Amino acid sequence: MASDGEDVHMTPVDSLASGTDTEEDEDIQTMQSAETDDTDDDDDLDVDLDVELVPATPDEGDVDELMRQLTDYQPTVPDALTVNLLKQAGFGTVDTQLVRLISVSAQKFISDIVNDALQHCKTRSTNIQHSSGHSSNKDKKNPKDRKYTLAMEDLVPALADHGITVRKPQYFV
Repeated sequence: MASDGEDVHMTPVDSLASGTDTEEDEDIQTMQSAETDDTDDDDDLDVDLDVELVPATPDEGDVDELMRQLTDYQPTVPDALTVNLLKQAGFGTVDTQLVRLISVSAQKFISDIVNDALQHCKTRSTNIQHSSGHSSNKDKKNPKDRKYTLAMEDLVPALADHGITVRKPQYFV
């Protein structure tokens, strides 16, 4: 070879033609020929596989039933709003069943937050009544007759329970 410092320019074809075959080269060639022989044998094999249809698992059946029920249910969050928000988030095309499922999930999330805020409001109002010690006849209404107002005091802890941090802006006079 070029061990004395000569520059040798050979193409891969020239090097294969001019080089002597070593044992490694012979092994590689025999392996390659064996691989090509194996692929031909696979084409000749005709194997009949019996495929059984496995019945759906109970979870898959539940999902199918849920999807059937969602087609008839009209959620509080409109589908048009959900589609608009999904497109803003980067979804190109959306399936109507997926839109309905996301709408129902959003409705559930909102109702959980509002329910938690109502519970905070009820506990806060009962704590205020018991701490004052005296109350007028107006405050002794039946709890079912009482009307509650959603306030930020109740909404902030409910949102915090769900991982949403709300900060009121500072008020400058």
